[in-house]
Amino acid sequence: MIDDAGLLALGFSRTTIRRRVATGRLRRLHPGVYAVGHTALRLEGRWLAAVLATGAGAALSHRSAAALWDLRATTRTEIDVTTRRRGVRPPPGIDIHETTRLPATEVTQCAGLPVTTVSRTLADLAAVLGRRDLERTLERAEALRLLDSRSVLSCVRYRAGALAVRDIFAAWEPTATRSELEVALLRVVANAGLPRPEVNTRVGEFEVDLLWRDARLVAEADSIGFHLTRAAMERDRRRDAVLARDGYRVLRFTDRQVRRRPNEVSAAIRAALP
Repeated sequence: MIDDAGLLALGFSRTTIRRRVATGRLRRLHPGVYAVGHTALRLEGRWLAAVLATGAGAALSHRSAAALWDLRATTRTEIDVTTRRRGVRPPPGIDIHETTRLPATEVTQCAGLPVTTVSRTLADLAAVLGRRDLERTLERAEALRLLDSRSVLSCVRYRAGALAVRDIFAAWEPTATRSELEVALLRVVANAGLPRPEVNTRVGEFEVDLLWRDARLVAEADSIGFHLTRAAMERDRRRDAVLARDGYRVLRFTDRQVRRRPNEVSAAIRAALP
């Protein structure tokens, strides 16, 4: 995938570009945007073509960005692209969102594509989704540990959908601190008559919340809240993989599980113990 600017930067002349289009070596997808040799594009290729067609500084956004971030599926054929440029006439199939505010801090790269950050994507969705669909998307971001409520509120401030976002966050229960959640999890263990574990002890390079050493079982209290990041997710996944390699089973429980479904939590731990 390449555009006129990229071809000119590589030393191609306008005449050469026209000749390669005529011979089929470049396949025009949008004005000034080409696939090389074929047009059998994956969805990511269509997204990139749409961004390139919109011009410098554009980014995949809204429902298309949500699909790229795996926040929600989309069946729309139109591709959402946000740009600060005015008067852009989009080619067919591209839904242009013009804005005066698209700071660099709200644009990133994912799978090689310029795309709005997760927080900006969620803020944009607040203006185009119904309340229930928005809530489900925020819950999905939380489950993926990509949700940062402060960042979302900052992105959506003074924009359409701000009230809906604030209402949804206000309705969610406040998150327990790590120590509060560990105490609650220990209480679930004690009330179920389960063997008492070691608490905040080390297994190799990691400190774990609860450990039944003989059973090689670890229980982690995840205070998810609204502030976990992709970096936190990566650390947790590495910890789990290393512990699994060393023969430990890791069970993770959120504050909602511990407080709302203690019987399910204790049953999971009991089933994992010998």
